[in-house]
Amino acid sequence: MPDPQSSTQDHPSQKAPAEASPYRDSFDPGRRVIAGPSEVDELRHLLQERLRAASVVLAVGFGQFVLRAMFLNRLESLNVLFYGLILGLLLLSLALLSSSWRPTLRELRIHEVSLFAGVTLFFMASQYIRLYRWTQADNPMLYLAAVKSGIICTFLTILTYAIFIPNQWRRAAAVIVPMALAPATVPWMLGLLHPESQSVADRAADVGQATEHGLFLLLGAFAAIYGAHTIHSLRDEAREARLLNQYRLGRQLGSGGMGEVYLAEHKLLKRPCAIKLLRSDRSDDPRTLARFEREVRATARLSHWNTILIFDYGRHADGSFYYAMEYLPGLGLDAIVRNHGPMPAARVIYLLRQACDALHEAHEAGLVHRDIKPANLFAAERGGHFDVTKVLDFGLVKTLQAGEGPAVSRDDTVAGSPLYLAPEQVIAHPPPDRRADIYSMGAVAYYLLTGRPPFLGETVMEVMIAHTRDPVEPLSRIDPTIPPDLEAVVLQCLAKRPEDRFPDAPSLASALSACRDADGWSSEIAAAWWRDHPESTSTSIDSPEAAEVPPPVGAVST
Repeated sequence: MPDPQSSTQDHPSQKAPAEASPYRDSFDPGRRVIAGPSEVDELRHLLQERLRAASVVLAVGFGQFVLRAMFLNRLESLNVLFYGLILGLLLLSLALLSSSWRPTLRELRIHEVSLFAGVTLFFMASQYIRLYRWTQADNPMLYLAAVKSGIICTFLTILTYAIFIPNQWRRAAAVIVPMALAPATVPWMLGLLHPESQSVADRAADVGQATEHGLFLLLGAFAAIYGAHTIHSLRDEAREARLLNQYRLGRQLGSGGMGEVYLAEHKLLKRPCAIKLLRSDRSDDPRTLARFEREVRATARLSHWNTILIFDYGRHADGSFYYAMEYLPGLGLDAIVRNHGPMPAARVIYLLRQACDALHEAHEAGLVHRDIKPANLFAAERGGHFDVTKVLDFGLVKTLQAGEGPAVSRDDTVAGSPLYLAPEQVIAHPPPDRRADIYSMGAVAYYLLTGRPPFLGETVMEVMIAHTRDPVEPLSRIDPTIPPDLEAVVLQCLAKRPEDRFPDAPSLASALSACRDADGWSSEIAAAWWRDHPESTSTSIDSPEAAEVPPPVGAVST
C-alpha cells in the first residue's frame, strides 16, 4: 500500500491528481493546487475583476451623459458618433471581461491601456471640437468653459484608473501622466492647426488661470499616483497577512473546536499542504496549547504511511501556533457513508485493515488514540492508489503508562466522541488502553456497514450510558446481507469488557483478513468507484465538516 496524504477532523476532504485521477480540480504536478498562490496569477485575476468593474462604472457614466444630452437636445451628429464609439468600446470591454476569456496578464495590461486610452482620446476629440467651435464663434468664455470641462472629465478618468486598476506607482505614473497632459495638449494642437485660435485662447485665460489649470492637473495626477501606490501597498500587506512563515495560506478547508485548517503552499518547495492554525481565542489557554502540542508531537513520532504526516510545527510572529500536514485528495469515511450510504463489507475490511496497521505503530509507541471515529479515518488517493486509509487527529492521544488515571479531563468531561468511545472511557475504569481504540474501531465498522453508530440517543449521557450498559443490536438485524463472520468480528470489538475484545490491532487485522470478503476490494476497484463518483469531493472541499449522523444522534457528536 503506498503512502497517502490526508487531513484531520478539522480538515475536510481534498482532491487528487488531475489526469490520472477522477477527482475534479485535482493536483497535477504541472500546475498549482491553491487558487492564487502565484502573485502573477493573483494579479491577473484581480486585474480582470477590476477592469470589469471600471468598464461598468465608465459605461454607466457615459450612458448618463448620453441621456442628459438627448433630453436637452444637444447631441449633434458628430457627438452621436463619438458617444456611440466610446459606449461601444466600454460595452465590448465589459462583455469580453465577463465572458469565458482567460487572458494572460500581458493581454489584460494591453486591454487596460486600450480602454483608458480610448476614453482619454474621446475626451480629447470632444474638447477639440468644442474649442474649435468657440474659436470660430470668437467666444472666449465658452472656450474657457470647454477647457475646464476637459480638465474635469480627465480628472475623473484619472481617479477611476487609480482606484480600480492595481498598479505599482511607477506604472501608474506611466499611464496617469499622459492622461493628465491631454487637456493641455488639445489647445496646443488646435493652435498649431488653427493659428487664429490663439487670440481667443489668450482672451479666455490669462497666466493665472493657465497656471491654475496646470496645478489642478498636476495635483490630481500626484494624488492619483499616490493613491494607486497606497492601494498597492495595502494589497501587499493583505497578501503578507496570508503568509505564515514559509507558507502561503489559501482557502479555509474546515474548522473545529481547537483550530482552523487552511489549504497552503510552501513558498520555496511549492508543495501543497494543509495548515492547522490554533484559534486565536484559544491561543492563551495553557490546556489547549498543551493538547495542540501533544497532537503534533505524538503524530510526528509516527511514520506509518496510514497515519497523517506532519511536516512542520511553529509559531508565527503574531503569536499564533500552527502545524503543517500533508494535503490529500479523498473523503472522510463519515462523508462517504453520509453521501452514498453504507459501504459493502469488502470495502470496510479493506479500509479498516489499514487503520489497524497505523494503530499498531501508535500502540507500540505507547500511544492510545482515544478518538477513533469515521471523521478521523480518511479514504485518500496516493501514488495512483485509491482508498488508502489515513488515521487523523491525534489531539486526544494519551501515553500508556502504568498507574495512569482514566481518560477524563479535569473538568470531568469525557475525552473522545460519545458515539464511538469505549465503556471504560465513560466509567473511568479500567484506565483506557489500546483496547479502547479496538472498541472504537468496532463502532466505526458498525457505522460503515449500517449507516448508523451502535448506540443512539437524544443526549450525550444517554449514548454514553448505552455504551456501558446496553447490548449492541446485531448488525444483521439492520441489514441481513452483512456477512456473519464480519458481524462476529465487529461484535467482539464492541464487547463491554476490554479483555473480551481483540487484544491489539494486529489481532483485529488478522480477524478481518480471515473474513470471506477480505479479498473483495482493491485499489483498482476503489479507483473505479471514485471515477464513478467524481462529485464525491465537492461537498466537503470548501465547507466545514458536517455532523457524522443525522439528528438526533448528530447532537451528541463532539
